[in-house]
Amino acid sequence: MMVAVLAAWRIIRPILAFGVTLPVWFFLAAGAWLYFDKTSAIRHAVDKATTEIVAGAQLDALQAEVAEERRLRAWVEGFAAESSRIAEAERAARTDLEQQLTLSDADRKAKQDELDAIAQRSRDGIGRVGPQQLDSLRNR
Repeated sequence: MMVAVLAAWRIIRPILAFGVTLPVWFFLAAGAWLYFDKTSAIRHAVDKATTEIVAGAQLDALQAEVAEERRLRAWVEGFAAESSRIAEAERAARTDLEQQLTLSDADRKAKQDELDAIAQRSRDGIGRVGPQQLDSLRNR
């Protein structure tokens, strides 16, 4: 039996001692220790500290995200207010322009009617100077 154990050891030892910087047996021992050592106080303290660190980091990340969303919301609300103010100013300018164009059209139409009335009087003979009146204007 001892011969079989030594023969197995001669086969297993080079495999366990193989490694670039650390032997494979070191990794196997560390893995076994982590697997079997789940009830120690050190393990619970490390797990608790890790959980607190992760929770604190998550909380800080969420707070930073909320602050950034608030800043973004304030910027968007300011941009929306500015856009609304510009749109209102454009609406007011468009209304003023429409009123001016309406008045211009009304003035143009009134002047055209006045010119038409003058042309009509000329055609009717009103406003023409007769020969007698022309002679009186020349002092004859």
